[in-house]
Parts: sequence; C-alpha cells; structure tokens
Amino acid sequence: MRLKILCVGVLLWASVLTASAQRRVLTHYAPYEAVLTAAEQFRILSYLADDQARGRQTGTWANEMVASYIRHEMESYGLQPFFDGGYTQRFRIDSLKAFNIAGWIPAARPTDEYLIISAHYDHMGAINGFVYNGADDNASGVTALLNLSKMYAKMAELGAGPAMNLVFVAFDAKERSMAGSQYFVDHLPIPKKKVVLNVNLDQIGSTLEPVHPASPDFIIVLGEHTLPHGTQRLTNTCNRLYQLDLDVNHSFYNSENFTEIMYDLSDQAAFHKAKIPALLFTSGFTRHTYKTSDDVTFINFDVLRRRTLLVFYFVQHFMQHKDY
Repeated sequence: MRLKILCVGVLLWASVLTASAQRRVLTHYAPYEAVLTAAEQFRILSYLADDQARGRQTGTWANEMVASYIRHEMESYGLQPFFDGGYTQRFRIDSLKAFNIAGWIPAARPTDEYLIISAHYDHMGAINGFVYNGADDNASGVTALLNLSKMYAKMAELGAGPAMNLVFVAFDAKERSMAGSQYFVDHLPIPKKKVVLNVNLDQIGSTLEPVHPASPDFIIVLGEHTLPHGTQRLTNTCNRLYQLDLDVNHSFYNSENFTEIMYDLSDQAAFHKAKIPALLFTSGFTRHTYKTSDDVTFINFDVLRRRTLLVFYFVQHFMQHKDY
C-alpha cells in the first residue's frame, strides 16, 4: 500500500508542479499560496487514507489515532485550542467514544465575529477484513482543512490578518447521522449569533463525475442562498479573479430536489438548522464512494489544490465584504 501511494504521489506531484507553473499568482497573497504545496497535500492525505488508519471508524483506536494526528498538525501550525480543555471535544454515541478536534486563529484586530471551516475525518472503518480508506470521503476535505489552517496561520504570523476569528474543526461521527457536527453546534463555546458563516468541505478530491462532461475541473458549491445578498456569487468572482479555471456549479447536477437532499446530508446542515449561514464545497459522489476502491489513486491533486485555493480566496473576500 505504501509503495503504491509513493509511486502515485511522485507522478501526481510532478503533474501539479507543471500545472501550477502555468498559472500566475496575481496578488500579495502569494506567500499563502506557497504554503499550499503538492508535497504537503500528499503527505496529509496519504496518511489519513493509509491502510494503517483502518478507515477511521468512530469509536476505534485508529479513529482516535487520526484525531491525535489532526490535533498535532493544528498545534504545529500555531493554532490555539478552541475548547476550554484544549483542542479536543469529547462526546459519546451510545457506548462509543468520539472526538471533534478544533483550533482557532484570532482576528488581527479585535472582533466578536467567527467564521468556522469544517470537514469530517471519520469513515466506515474495516468491514470483513476489507479497509474502506475514504481518500475522497473525506481525507480530501480534511487535507484542505489543514492546508487552509496552515495558510491562515502564516497570514497571522506575518501580521496580515485574518479579518475575523477563524475556527478550524474536524468532525467525528459524520457517518453516524452527523452526530459530531450536531454536538459541536449544540455545545459551541461562543454564542451562535457570533458565527457569521460555516464553510464545510466534504469530498473535494475527485474529478470522476463532472457536472459538465467537458469540464472535469469542477466544484459544486451549495448553500449560497444562505449568504448575504452581495456575496452570493463570490465564489464565481474569486474563480475568475485568481484564474483558478474551475467550473463552479451552484446546484447538485442541475436538480433542485437533489440539491436540497445533498445539502442536508453533510455537516453544514447542523449550522443551517441553527440559522447560521453555511456552505458546502464538494465534488459529489463517484463510483468509489463508500467502497474499498476510494483510494489515493483517484485523487486529482492539481484540482484539489485549486479547489482549496478557491475556498481560501472566498473566505478572505467574504470576511472583507460580508455586509455588502
């Protein structure tokens, strides 16, 4: 498994470097883009989706090991613990132990506004001896979450932001009726009215099922109707402004019914129910979803990087212009 991942990583890294070299970075945000490297993405995602992580099933020793890994990453970037007792929010589902992991970066100037970026790290585990690695679902989202936290930690280190308090949370127990995100929202250590937005990342590493067959470099963004009016197409603006060349879609494969269903099937739903604006970034389901074949082999690292950049630039501009 490790040898296969290493070979895939070398090839994908080379392709990402080639693609990235063709795109100019137009702004003073270049130091933060530089933090988002192919090697860093591959390091995190291949760890989360390795056989030794045993599919990260809630209540298992492997899930707890991955929670510890995420906590260590956040701490190494310089994020502050979000909970009174540290980075870990412990809760139970029946007899199972579960863990939400969260760190935060204070705003550069005092404000009581918070923006929460999230992704779930649990998956199906090992069943009948077969490991469900969940590379896309949702090692890809957690990789982007950690990449973004490192980018904003760099911004804070340079004294250039952020404009709001940023919270980065990795949820457990999404595969158990989204219990982790619901527990997090129900036990927020800050007033709910101070949370201006949740950005949730769930399955953002695949290009296998594009909305438009001619545009495989795509992203689906659901929930923009919950945003302030002036920011409801901000993802499109950022995509054009920063030359990310993504096909940005605001419905789930052009179906109104499936858009509503999909929006309710991931962790942003708990925020929406609490009347907090919430977005979902996803590349949708593929033929590998919830199968043992959901492996790092099928992750498109170039597109994952550009999707992560889209989230970064969207968050950055939202923080500056949310009242427009």
